[in-house]
Amino acid sequence: MVKGNKGKIDNLGRIVIPKSIRKALDIDHNDDISMFVENNQLIITKGYKNCDICGNKNVNIQLKDKFLCSKCIKTIKSL
Repeated sequence: MVKGNKGKIDNLGRIVIPKSIRKALDIDHNDDISMFVENNQLIITKGYKNCDICGNKNVNIQLKDKFLCSKCIKTIKSL
């Protein structure tokens, strides 16, 4: 199933996810979502994207197609 809508980003950087898309993804009020860039596209998914090294769900940075938490970033910096 393909869903699509057009929208505009407001002056605070926000965009409304249309009800039809929220319904298709089973996203409800206060659900956690992840936003990341993949192949030059913004991807929004329900739930979290985990750190690619340790699996932590508190991702702080995306580096190309990899997601890293602050603990792994510190470990890498100390090498």
